[in-house]
Amino acid sequence: MIEGYPTLDDIDCTDKRVLMRIDINAPIFEDEILDTARFKSHIPTIKELEDSSIVLLAHQSRPGRKDFTDLSSHAEVLSELLDREVRYVDELFSECATRAISSMRKGDVLLLENVRFYSEEDLKKAPEEHAASHIVSRLYKYFDVYVNDAFSTSHRSHASLVGFPVVLPSVVGRLVEKEVSALSRALKSDGTKVFVLGGAKISDSIKVMKNVLEKGIAERVFLTGVVANYFLMLKGTNIGEWNRKVVEDNKEGIDDGEMKRILEKYGDKVVLPLDFGIEIEGERVDVDMDELKSLKNPVIKDIGKETVKHYYNSIGEADVAVINGPAGVFEEEDFSYGTFEILRAVSNAGFSVVGGGHISSAARLLGLEDRFDHISTGGGASIRFLSGEKLPALEVIKKYWEAKWHRFVKGS
Repeated sequence: MIEGYPTLDDIDCTDKRVLMRIDINAPIFEDEILDTARFKSHIPTIKELEDSSIVLLAHQSRPGRKDFTDLSSHAEVLSELLDREVRYVDELFSECATRAISSMRKGDVLLLENVRFYSEEDLKKAPEEHAASHIVSRLYKYFDVYVNDAFSTSHRSHASLVGFPVVLPSVVGRLVEKEVSALSRALKSDGTKVFVLGGAKISDSIKVMKNVLEKGIAERVFLTGVVANYFLMLKGTNIGEWNRKVVEDNKEGIDDGEMKRILEKYGDKVVLPLDFGIEIEGERVDVDMDELKSLKNPVIKDIGKETVKHYYNSIGEADVAVINGPAGVFEEEDFSYGTFEILRAVSNAGFSVVGGGHISSAARLLGLEDRFDHISTGGGASIRFLSGEKLPALEVIKKYWEAKWHRFVKGS
């Protein structure tokens, strides 16, 4: 058990037929998978189940997008990483699919079709309703155990995530276990804890900030990116029309009054930038707050070098440091400085955690993966967890294990 969730240690999967939900959603360009990080994250769980037969459920993108495609290439990538065949079946619960499942032997691995090809996958329903869906009702009878190893989608109440634990003994995989352990430690361990929140998704940063400040978890919250610009605006700073518009475009649903009250109450713990990297005639120029105000229409693309100096030691000397969201447009070389230097600072902390999404991409781009204690695979899921919210796909496993499946515990 970890945080009340049953794991592979709690159930015997030997010679069992296991249905496992994974997340191998990946960037695709001209039919080529560009990033296999998520694939690699599931390999330990799949290898541990080599004495079982494993059927994998996964998705790729969503309807209407260019990269919404089948999973044939994904099966090829998994086969290379596992050094054994992962058979792909371009069906989900048809007679062809169930026949392939029924004929599996110990050690076989099979990947079914993109679950989002079926509209019922992402309908808004309770787990018990999803358990009656075609996806769940037609598949579950072929399996002994369900394993959720898809942490990065566990904040969603989709059929393939919440329906099976109602009808099958269910546990979390090693990736989910690793995520829950690391993020829980970041929130609950002793010592000085700091959070570095940036990026353009202001509401995400605010959710985490409110949780760690109101519960007394964080000693300090360092703000960067668009979220920092938003709080500077709240304090009455003129950040320029272009930057103001970027903030306005990303602050839907946020109560300015509530945020002002948070600043008033926790102002000594919320740290804001001192200067910025802006673009002038195609070049980076660092300007302080007074210089920023004097410019006609500045374009902020990074925190400035004085801000990096101001943040660096406090972050690096913390017992726990968590970063989510980049400090600027790190994809542009001239404006990668703030994001990369703050990542280096976080890596110096006693225990360092990098959230999912863009900031994890920046960490890999910088080649610092081995210097962090944990790099999350989940953007939205890690935000929810750090915000103190429950993840539906994990909670349903806990609920039904306690109510129904605990009798399957190993050794009982």
